[in-house]
Amino acid sequence: MSRLAVLHMGTDGEPGADPHTHVAHQPSYVPYESSEVPRHEAGESMFRRTVGAVYSSEVGASVGASPLAATALVTAASLRSELWLNHGSRTGARLSVLAEAVPRKGGEIAGLLAEYCSRNAREPALAVPMAIRDFYAAIYSLQFIRSSDARLLDLCGSALCLTSAVDFVGSSDDAGGAGLAAYAVAAGEGLGCLGGAGTAQVLRDIVLTDTLMKAKDAMATTVAGIADLEGFVSRCGGPVTPEEFLTARWWDAAMPPYHRLVGGTAAYKHLTDDLGSFRAADSCGWIKRAIDSLIRYDEMIDLISDYVHGECFNEALVAVAVGGSDALLGYGNAVAAVTHEVLACGCGAPGHEEAAEMAMGGCLYYLLAPRWMMRRQLAGLTAAGGEVAGAFAWPPPGERLKAVVRTALRPGHTLHSASWQRLWDTPVVPSPGPEPAWVDELAHRAARRALLPDAGEGTVIACEKAAESVLIDCDRLTDPDDLRALGDGWCRLFDAALDSLGEGSMTSRHPAARVLRAAIGRLWQHIVVGPPDTSEVPGDRSDDQLFFDVDHALRQTYALPPTEGLVVRRAFLGTATSAVELSGLNPYGRLADGVARHCRVPAASAAAVATAADDRAYCSR
Repeated sequence: MSRLAVLHMGTDGEPGADPHTHVAHQPSYVPYESSEVPRHEAGESMFRRTVGAVYSSEVGASVGASPLAATALVTAASLRSELWLNHGSRTGARLSVLAEAVPRKGGEIAGLLAEYCSRNAREPALAVPMAIRDFYAAIYSLQFIRSSDARLLDLCGSALCLTSAVDFVGSSDDAGGAGLAAYAVAAGEGLGCLGGAGTAQVLRDIVLTDTLMKAKDAMATTVAGIADLEGFVSRCGGPVTPEEFLTARWWDAAMPPYHRLVGGTAAYKHLTDDLGSFRAADSCGWIKRAIDSLIRYDEMIDLISDYVHGECFNEALVAVAVGGSDALLGYGNAVAAVTHEVLACGCGAPGHEEAAEMAMGGCLYYLLAPRWMMRRQLAGLTAAGGEVAGAFAWPPPGERLKAVVRTALRPGHTLHSASWQRLWDTPVVPSPGPEPAWVDELAHRAARRALLPDAGEGTVIACEKAAESVLIDCDRLTDPDDLRALGDGWCRLFDAALDSLGEGSMTSRHPAARVLRAAIGRLWQHIVVGPPDTSEVPGDRSDDQLFFDVDHALRQTYALPPTEGLVVRRAFLGTATSAVELSGLNPYGRLADGVARHCRVPAASAAAVATAADDRAYCSR
C-alpha cells in the first residue's frame, strides 16, 4: 500500500485543483511536428516509481493470488490442452499452417524510424520515444472524438505508455522500443502534465494491470508442468466462461486505467462515476458490447499471432478451443452488428453515441496501426494458395451484403454463451441475387454511423443514397480492379455527411478534412480490397504512411471549432468503418471466418497434420 500511495500525476491532490482529468502543465511535444519528445524529469521519476511497484514482490504476490490470475491459469490450461498440445484434434496443427503464411509480429518500431525522420524527427534514436507515444495516443484520438482538446488526448496516450512498457519490452513480440528508458521518455509528459482526482487511481490500476500481465506469463510456465491438463481444468470447475474471461481480459488489456483516465475528462465525465468508470455499461448490454469491441478487433487481428506466441488471453482463440471452430464463424459480422445495435438501442441510458464512436475508432485503429499488419496478413494467406487461400476468400457476389445484414445478435453482455456457443445467428443464404431491402438497410446503417443524431433529413437522405450506390457495386463486382475503383464512392458518402456544415464543402475548406477524405479511398484500396501487387517490397512504407497521415490529420481536426470538428471526425469514422464492415469485404471477418473454416476442414496433407511434438517445437521457435 505504501508503494501505491505515492503514485500520482501532475497536480493531483493540490487544494483547488480541477477534479476532472485535465492539462495541469503545458506540454511541449506536438505529434508529427516536433523534432523529439522532451524529457520530463518529474514524469520520468513517477514512471520509475510505478514500474518499481509492478516489479515488487508484494504486489506480485497479491495479484498472483487473485481470481484474475486463477482465470489466466485455467485459460492457459484449456488452450494448451486443445491447441498447443493438439490432444485429439487438428486445430493446433492447422493454426500452425496459417502461422507459416503470415508475417511474424514484432519489431515494427525499427521500420517506422525512416518515416519519422521524414516528418521532422532529428535522428532515428530520438524518433523511438515518438513512435511509442504516438502509437498509444492515436487510439485516444480515434475513440474519444468528443473531446475538444487534442493535447489532453495526447497526454492520456503518453501516460498509458506505462502499460506497453511492461507488456512489450522483452516479450516475444517486442515492438523494438529499445528498453524501458525509451518508454520512460514517451510517458514522461503524460505523467507530469496531467492532473485530476482520478489520476492517482489510474496509476494504481496500471500497477495492477501490468502485474497481471507478468502473472499471466508465469501461468504459461506453470501450465507446462501439468501432466493431465484436461483433468486439471475439470477439477477447476471446467473451462473459463466468457464473463469470467472478459473480466480478466479487461485488466490484461489495460481497459480500466485506459477508460478511467479519459472518463474523468470534461467531455466524458457526465457518463462516469467519480473515478471515471462508464456506469451505463452495467445496465445496457449494447453499450457494454460496444465498449468491448476494442478488445474484439484486437482478438481477430491477433488471432494467428497470439497462437504463435503462446498468448492465452484471446477471446477468439478461447472460443475455438472450448466451443469449436463454429463458435468463431461470423464473429467479424457480429462485432460489426454491435455498432448498429448500440446506435439503434432506445433504452434511454446515456452514452450510446459515445459507445458507438469508441467501437468505430477501435475498428480503424487496429486496421491502420503498423503493428498488426492487416494488409500483410491477408496478402500472405492469399498467396499461400489452395485450401488456405480458399478459406480466406471474400464471400461470392450476391451473398456479401446478405451475410452482413442477416447477422442477428441476441441480447446479452457477451458474444458467447457460458459454454462458448455463439450468441448470434447467421442464417444460410439459399441463393444469390440482389435484395434491395438489404441494400436499403445497410445504407441506413452507414448514414447512421456517419452522422450525428441531429443531422437534417436532407443530409440523411443524401448519405443513404451515396451509401446505397456504392454498396450495390460492392455486392455485384468480382474483379479486384473494379472493386478498388469504388473508393471514390465511399469518398462521396463522406462528402454528403459534411454537407450539413453549410455551403462550401468542409473538404475544400480545411486541409485535414481533405487528407481524411483521401485516406478513406486509400484505406479501401490498400487494405479492404488490397493492392494489385501483394508481394513484399523492401523499404515500402505505404502502410506506415497511411497510418501517420490519418493520425496527423485527425489530430488537426481538434483545432476546428468544436461542433465542426466533431462532425468531421464522426463522418470519417462512420464512412471508413462502413467501407470496412458493411461492404461484405470485411478484413476482420475474413480473418476470423478464415480461421474457423480452415480449422474445421479435415487436413489434406502431411504438413497440415503435424504431430503434437511438431506443434510444440514450432511454438518454441
